[in-house]
Amino acid sequence: MERLFSTKLCMLIVVALALQMHGNKGCLEKERIALLAIKPFIINKTFYYDERNRTVESWVDDRVSDCCNWYRVECSTTTGRVMNLSLSGLLYNSTTILNFSLFQPFEQLQILDLSRNYFKGWVDSKGAGLANLRNLKFLDLSGNGMNGSLQELGICNFKNLIELDLRNIPSLNLLTSLKYLSLGDNIFEGLFSFGSLANLSKLEIFQLSTKYSTLQVLETENFLRPPNQLKFLYLSNCNLHVIPSFLMYQHSLEFIDLSHNKLVGMFPTWLLHNNTRLQSMYLINNSLSGILQLPNSTHDLLELRISKNNLTGQLPMNIGVILPRLVHLNLSKNSFEGYIPSSMGEMKSLIKLDLSSNNFSGELPKAFVSGCSSLELLKLSNNNFHGEIFPQFMNMTRLRFLNLDNNQFGGKIPDGLWKARFLLVLDLSSNRFSGQIPDWIGNFSYLYTIVLSNNFLEGGVPVQLSNLRELSILDISENRLSGSMASSFNLSSSVEKLCMQKNALNGSIPNAFLRTTDQLSILDLRDNEFSGSIPIQTDEVPKLSILLLGGNHLGGLIPHKLCQFKYLRILDLSHNRLTGTIPSCFTNILTWVKQIDAKFRGISYKGYSVASYSFTLEFEQLDSYVDSTQKTVIGFVSKNRYESYKGSILRYMLMIDLSSNELTGDIPTDIGNLQQIIAMNLSRNSFSGSIPESFSNLTNIESLDLSHNKLSGRIPPQLTDLNTLAIFNVSFNNLSGPVPDNGQFGTFVESSYGGNPGLCGPQIKRSCGSSEPTTPSGAGEEEEEESAIDMVLFYWSLFASYVTTIMGFVLILWLDSDWRKQWFCFIDAFIISSYSWILRNVFHSVVKVAVSLLFFWSRSTGIGVELEVGDEGKDDGVFGSAGVVGSG
Repeated sequence: MERLFSTKLCMLIVVALALQMHGNKGCLEKERIALLAIKPFIINKTFYYDERNRTVESWVDDRVSDCCNWYRVECSTTTGRVMNLSLSGLLYNSTTILNFSLFQPFEQLQILDLSRNYFKGWVDSKGAGLANLRNLKFLDLSGNGMNGSLQELGICNFKNLIELDLRNIPSLNLLTSLKYLSLGDNIFEGLFSFGSLANLSKLEIFQLSTKYSTLQVLETENFLRPPNQLKFLYLSNCNLHVIPSFLMYQHSLEFIDLSHNKLVGMFPTWLLHNNTRLQSMYLINNSLSGILQLPNSTHDLLELRISKNNLTGQLPMNIGVILPRLVHLNLSKNSFEGYIPSSMGEMKSLIKLDLSSNNFSGELPKAFVSGCSSLELLKLSNNNFHGEIFPQFMNMTRLRFLNLDNNQFGGKIPDGLWKARFLLVLDLSSNRFSGQIPDWIGNFSYLYTIVLSNNFLEGGVPVQLSNLRELSILDISENRLSGSMASSFNLSSSVEKLCMQKNALNGSIPNAFLRTTDQLSILDLRDNEFSGSIPIQTDEVPKLSILLLGGNHLGGLIPHKLCQFKYLRILDLSHNRLTGTIPSCFTNILTWVKQIDAKFRGISYKGYSVASYSFTLEFEQLDSYVDSTQKTVIGFVSKNRYESYKGSILRYMLMIDLSSNELTGDIPTDIGNLQQIIAMNLSRNSFSGSIPESFSNLTNIESLDLSHNKLSGRIPPQLTDLNTLAIFNVSFNNLSGPVPDNGQFGTFVESSYGGNPGLCGPQIKRSCGSSEPTTPSGAGEEEEEESAIDMVLFYWSLFASYVTTIMGFVLILWLDSDWRKQWFCFIDAFIISSYSWILRNVFHSVVKVAVSLLFFWSRSTGIGVELEVGDEGKDDGVFGSAGVVGSG
């Protein structure tokens, strides 16, 4: 008992002495002071805002707080000395040259992270800073602008370094203890020699990559020979044309990444032969060609990614037998063809399969859909598959991502799909599916993306879709859906994109569609048969950025509440029956006035990662399987043609289309304040008044269509300041005055101004001084005068010709008696001939008509009339003979 008491007393004394030595704190006093000396260089508001950065405030000089509990500081639990100090991104822009003497007091420091601070080098003002850090095992200097040799920077003094992440320094031969070396994401230039790493006999993990294409790697140099063996090799973006020759001597590789190079030739089957422990093989984005050849015996490979190459032919029929343990197989964006081998049903561990963008065909084998029970991702997009999908014997119950778009699959959406209850993404677009959208689709608890567009689906929109609480994207556009939307149809607050365009949906637009939601950014209901007014019920500022309601039967006024959509970028209300005026409050929509950088969300999932022993550095490969903006295609009439926009360009497209409605009144002058508008179409309405001069403020506009209205007045000459304007149309209005011809207006064709009789100018070949058509030359009036003078001369010359001819003829008859006698004989003969013709044709016809009338009169009155006709029906003389016989 006394011995136990003595032991406890000794322990209390030791603890008391330790607390006194440490100043009653967890860390040493000199290390606390050293940390406080570093604090002035720390910037709280770094370039990648995160919640943790605000905890730097915990670095306080109150002699009470334990510096071992400070943000990004870790101490030894036994000695209280600082062991891990992470200043990544915290010194950004605070200094260009780092004074490394600040770290001299941390004599037992093992991990120091100075990445992403962008200083160009360091100095050691006390001369012993580097020597004191002999225990340093991990040093991360990536993301800085340091240059020069390792000797100049003094890194070679760190004899115990195991992991070094420089990503900007090429000379490393003296660091013989290194096991982990990362030279990724650099801006290397010139040649890189693997021979410079020949002395790194303990190296097991090596990473080299460049951000640019100037680095040239000596591919045929020997790097390591047995017994030196790498386990992890990452040579992405290194401009490799052939696989480095030193790999012929490597037999212990577990991970190899040669992606994003220029590799040519056949698939390197020998890498699988030589490295039986290889788990992951990445050859993405190269120029490999030929067929996919596999080893003759079973291999335990877990990941094979060879997308974006030129591989052809059919898949090996025994691929599922040779690679039965595959977890991830990505063969996308090649030229493979033929069927999916039935042996793939043997891949019981397969989680991710991507065969998209090839030339595969045929139906999905029964062994495949029933055997791959572990599949979570199946992507068969952009192929020629056909037939039924997922019959009742389908066993892919763990599916989370299903992308079958752009194939020839047909029939009804099968009930077997309901077995995949954990489905997150369902994309069946651009196929031949028919029938109705099944009601059970609303029972997927986790589904957040549904894309069924461009099929032959019919019937109504199931109200059960309202049950999907996690729904983010719903696209059922370009089908044959019809009927009205149920009044009970509601939207989840998580919906970001709702597309139902190009169907035959009718009735009113559900109020829920334009009710405030937390995330809705795209609403596309174009080219349906919706009627009624535009329902906007919102008390807050919606986040809607794209609103497309064109091509319906909507009527009423444009709601003023639409002006509350401050982040709206594209508005299409065209081809409806809207009345009234344009709300002047459109200028409240900020994105049209001042451009705001909208953030389009993408969803990505982590793939393979390799932890670096007991420390913190990681290699990660990200796979973007689902991107909520990738399939967002927005159609808009711009520059006189229908354009489609998708992806990131939608961030910069700011457009208004109110064409083909029944809008009236003046165009609000405030519309000219929408400085970021790129395209504006107000055509085919009944707008009156003049074109606002404020339109000259639309400094980014490329297309402006005001045609087919009732606008009057002049075209403001200030519009010639619009240097970006490519399309301008004011045809069929009541405009007058000269047409501007400076700047861009000198390039517009005559049809841009047609149907405006009051306009004039060279572009429309109408002089501003006369209504007569002229040529484009500047001498129009002189040419009109010359034309009038020519006509007068023509008439006088014609008259003189007639007079001269008649006088000449009279003179001839007067001088020659024979010609005169013959002329008079000709006149007599002409008169007799004319008389005989008239008597024989005209007068005789008149007599026959008279006789006929007399005959019909006699029949009607009962008085008989007799007409004697000569032989052969000829009249006797001129009149023949006629008599009247009484009726009695």
